[in-house]
Amino acid sequence: MAAENNRIEAENNNFCNQKIRPAMSILVEPSDEPVCAWVKKENGMYLMFIKSEAKTPGGIVARPVLTSYYKSSYFRDKPYDPHTNYTSPNETVLCPDSYQSMYSQLLCGLCQNKEVMRVGAVFASGFIRAIRFLEKHWALLCNDIRTGFYPN
Repeated sequence: MAAENNRIEAENNNFCNQKIRPAMSILVEPSDEPVCAWVKKENGMYLMFIKSEAKTPGGIVARPVLTSYYKSSYFRDKPYDPHTNYTSPNETVLCPDSYQSMYSQLLCGLCQNKEVMRVGAVFASGFIRAIRFLEKHWALLCNDIRTGFYPN
C-alpha cells in the first residue's frame, strides 16, 4: 500500500512538472528573442533537500512528498530536459546530512558559476537558508575552491 501511494505521488509530481514547465517556457522563452536561448543551454542551481523519514507505530515509512519524489526513479532517472539541467548531482540532493548537502550544492554551483543562469529553491525558506549558509561559510567555500580541496 505504501509503495503504491509513493508511486502515485511521484507520478502526480511528474505529471505536474510536465505541464508547468512547457507553460513557463512559453512565457520565458519567446522564439523571436535570442536573449532567452540560455534557458536551453545553461544550468540551474536549484537547492533541493530531503528530510528525515520516520516509521509510524504500524511500520509505515512517513516522509515529506518531496523526499519521496527525490528518492524515486522519476527524479533520479529523468530524461534530459533543459529545465532540469542542475549543477548538483543527485547524490548531493539525496545526502541525509543537511550541512553536507547545502555545502556540496553551493560548491557545485559556485564551481560552475559561468554556466549558472538560474538560481532557485522549491521553497523560499531553502533559498534563505542558502544565503545564511553563504554568509557563515563563504570563506571555507572560497578556500576549498581555490585550493581544490573538497572535504568528504
